[in-house]
Amino acid sequence: MIEIRTLGRTSVAVRGEPLTGEAAWPKSLALIVYMAREPGPDRRDEILGVLWPDREEKRARRALNQLLYTLRRTSPELDLESVEDALDFGREFWLDVEEFERRLEGGDLKGAVELYGGPFLADLALNEPEFDHWADRQRADLQRRFRKAALELATQARAASDYDGAVKYCQRLLSSDPLDDEVQHLLIECLYLRGDRVAALRQFDIYRDLLARELEVEPLEHTLALVERIREEPMAEEAAGAEVAEEPAGVGTEAPAAGESVGGAGEAGPKLEIGELPAIAWLRERRGPVAVAAALVVVVVLAVSLWPRGGEEEPVLATSAVVASEAVRVAVLPFEPHGLEAAGAGLAAGVAQLLSLNLDGFGPIQSVDHRLVLRRWQGSDLSRATVPEPGQLSGLARELGATSLVLGNLHASGGELRVVAELVGAETGELLSRADLRGARDDLFALLDELTLSLVEGVWTAADLPALRAVGRETRSLAALKRYVRAQIHAGEGEWGEAMSGYRAAVRRDSAFLPAARSLAELLLQAAGDPADEARAAVNE
Repeated sequence: MIEIRTLGRTSVAVRGEPLTGEAAWPKSLALIVYMAREPGPDRRDEILGVLWPDREEKRARRALNQLLYTLRRTSPELDLESVEDALDFGREFWLDVEEFERRLEGGDLKGAVELYGGPFLADLALNEPEFDHWADRQRADLQRRFRKAALELATQARAASDYDGAVKYCQRLLSSDPLDDEVQHLLIECLYLRGDRVAALRQFDIYRDLLARELEVEPLEHTLALVERIREEPMAEEAAGAEVAEEPAGVGTEAPAAGESVGGAGEAGPKLEIGELPAIAWLRERRGPVAVAAALVVVVVLAVSLWPRGGEEEPVLATSAVVASEAVRVAVLPFEPHGLEAAGAGLAAGVAQLLSLNLDGFGPIQSVDHRLVLRRWQGSDLSRATVPEPGQLSGLARELGATSLVLGNLHASGGELRVVAELVGAETGELLSRADLRGARDDLFALLDELTLSLVEGVWTAADLPALRAVGRETRSLAALKRYVRAQIHAGEGEWGEAMSGYRAAVRRDSAFLPAARSLAELLLQAAGDPADEARAAVNE
């Protein structure tokens, strides 16, 4: 019996004895795994194209024959059968991937998750484009199926109040993808529900810091709402009557769009009227008029340092009509790679994912969860189509609930990248905006920020485009600009508390972002009541 393990650590054993020497070299293991995983006989020229794509045919055939001889000399059971000009494994073998799939199909989710030791061929690198591309496809599909099974087990455990079990499965999932929003949300919730409030808040801090460091974004709104409730409810039992009885947001369902409430629990509190902003109101209640005056001194100093000088007017977005009237739900489809070697083929996928994150929450834009986009894409005929038909694209958009789609190509030549992307209406196919940008591979993140701004212009009202561009020139931080735009929208709707939080978040991300600092200073001045008019008059003088 030949035992082949590929999930986590790659190994091949014959009658219980692991292969050693040349038989255990990467190319030897790659041939065995490929032959075992691909059903039926494999043509020799196909194998040559996968394992030796850059060699001329004569030399490649010689290398294959040498490898077959090495395996045959190691063990008769590794003597691959020749069928005309094809090779067939023709031996009884056990392959962990097939066992994993059998358990899933048989409903043994727990057994499948236990068998999954890690990504497919994670430790086997050939640097052969065709083989690496084949392995990448296998790896992505198996990882997706593992995630689905483990997440279902975690959800079932939570529903049965087995919070330890749910935590265990969540931690397994996060070991392979620590940026999984849905799993992080469930883990934080289950840590709290099992009575470990400190661990839940610590996990949130780890997650928030990871997002800030890796993606420069904040956790999703429903996770922020969950953590706020945890902080307000120190005992898990207090939450059991309300929050625990409900299905957690983002588990087994699509995550809500940014800003959308979850079961009513994520809604913001009563709208704060101007003059009732937390800092000033707290000072009035606890410290009296003297403290308010002291706070105003700080505000006035801030305003004096940041107010426009020399009669210059700050570019202002018309907050009442800052964007198109309807919310825009965008699905960023996988980018088509061109000129990328296998080792960098994942770059195109990464560009699409990061662009989706950049667009999310920018004004009225809500990005469809990129993992959902990939699942739908891979399960459709679009992934195999050279040029997708408009009807196929609109059908996919309806499945995703998207009003717009982003289609793109990523070209690589030496150290230079060229990104071409189009934002189109999902139903009409109307071109809303287009970007064609070039830059060094080392400047990818700056290139992505520029790409984001170019596409965002497609959903902006024509009257506001000049102001958007002018404000955008005031900061090099896309995260700061996004929060400033959201704050402007809140301010236009009279949501002063949310607006002030947004301006503060923008300033935290770019302390030199003057439009955000000015807007924050003005809100604080207004919040102080009558003295604000006098303060503003003094500042203007």
